Amino acid sequence: MAAERINRWLTLGANVGVIVGLVLVAYEIDQSGTSLELAASSDGVDNFTQAMETLVQNEELSRLIYRAETAYGELDDFERWRVFKYLDGFISMSQQDYLVYLAMDDETEELAFLDDWQENMTLPMYRDYWSESYTRFNPRFRQFIDSIVRDIDGSE
Repeated sequence: MAAERINRWLTLGANVGVIVGLVLVAYEIDQSGTSLELAASSDGVDNFTQAMETLVQNEELSRLIYRAETAYGELDDFERWRVFKYLDGFISMSQQDYLVYLAMDDETEELAFLDDWQENMTLPMYRDYWSESYTRFNPRFRQFIDSIVRDIDGSE
């Protein structure tokens, strides 16, 4: 009888130990997920910073992008081609950031990102690029940009 009682207590203790272990594993997984989200967000900021550094450190590229933003219709075919090559990288980076924000479910970051893209899509250089290149991008990112375009077009 005493052995049976000890056996029940040991079984209960083992079960409690397993439950506590599972709770600790779940906590560690949550912490790992948070760390991954922070790293992904940090990578997005680093990518954007690097793109902007490249832009401001290369005077010729800066002048080209400035002209594209302010007088896009005056660019020749070669200059437009160069702008499109720049936008290939910039928009691909933005798509990656957008998908990270969706996975993180971070409304603050998404709102800042939305604000930037609402401004971008008012510029002819982005509109022209998007109309020629949108099929290269993820359907979710396409929906995001297309909804911005519809909103801008609807408010004009």
